[in-house]
Amino acid sequence: MWRLRSLVAMGHDATRIARALRVHSQAVQNVLRGDAVTVTSELRGLAQQLWEAWWDKRPPEQTRSQRRTAAAARRQAERCGWCQPLGLDEDELDEPGYRPYSRYRAATGTGVAGEFLPHSPMAGPPGGAALLYGSQCGGSPGAAAAPSTSAHN
Repeated sequence: MWRLRSLVAMGHDATRIARALRVHSQAVQNVLRGDAVTVTSELRGLAQQLWEAWWDKRPPEQTRSQRRTAAAARRQAERCGWCQPLGLDEDELDEPGYRPYSRYRAATGTGVAGEFLPHSPMAGPPGGAALLYGSQCGGSPGAAAAPSTSAHN
């Protein structure tokens, strides 16, 4: 959850993230809001790969539409208090209940994120699920999640 939120803080919107992960944008929005209590281990692995690829990159902002979309993503992150990737503690990030100490701060990154090309999924057991804990800026901890198959679409 915090990995994807930190990408939003860099300007990557839910639609762009969903396209990279090959899932519906609603699945990403549910994760961002904290409404998804579990996700498939495959989605979790792909999200980790995406974060590794884009953590220090901003989205393309060549067109007016791209600039507007990135600005809206950053405003969402600022409003919700989501920090950039450097504000996350990688040693604690996967611990249940983790909350970053950092809040939103503007960041420019080291360049523009290219097309995401995942390698073999870093997934756990086939069909397994990973728990997501906590909620911020929408949703509530323990809110009912859609079936984990929603992340496969």
